[in-house]
Amino acid sequence: MVQMTPGDQAMVKAIPGNDKCCDCGMKNPQWASVSFGTVFCLDCSGVHRSLGVHISFVRSIAMDSWTPQQLTLMKLGGNQKCQSYLSSKGILPSTPIKQKYESDVAQLYKEILKARAEGRPEPTCLIKPPPKNRSAYVSNNNNFNGGG
Repeated sequence: MVQMTPGDQAMVKAIPGNDKCCDCGMKNPQWASVSFGTVFCLDCSGVHRSLGVHISFVRSIAMDSWTPQQLTLMKLGGNQKCQSYLSSKGILPSTPIKQKYESDVAQLYKEILKARAEGRPEPTCLIKPPPKNRSAYVSNNNNFNGGG
């Protein structure tokens, strides 16, 4: 892991839409969601952090260390790409941050971006884990009441 070089910072900031916060529009964002390849302001970074790293992995553009894969995600992403994708699926820019990024649409975008970075085919739908099997609990409960 290394700090983002000034050249990498300039490249990330030059990506369409990255001149302002992806969530509130404030100019000169200094924080990023590696998960979505987007940049945002300090205030919105706090909301992203509160979502948890499984939703939005937040890094400082200038202060944090970055892996090569994280830099690749940022270079393939961008605020405009993310917003265009979300809008095309009915998630408007005005949608509250928590609701926007926890949506299935945003989670699929995150997986698409990751697949691009890894050179894999892009997923077309989310693969959700099956519901937990509760039958073992129910059958044990029935045995308890059945006596013996």
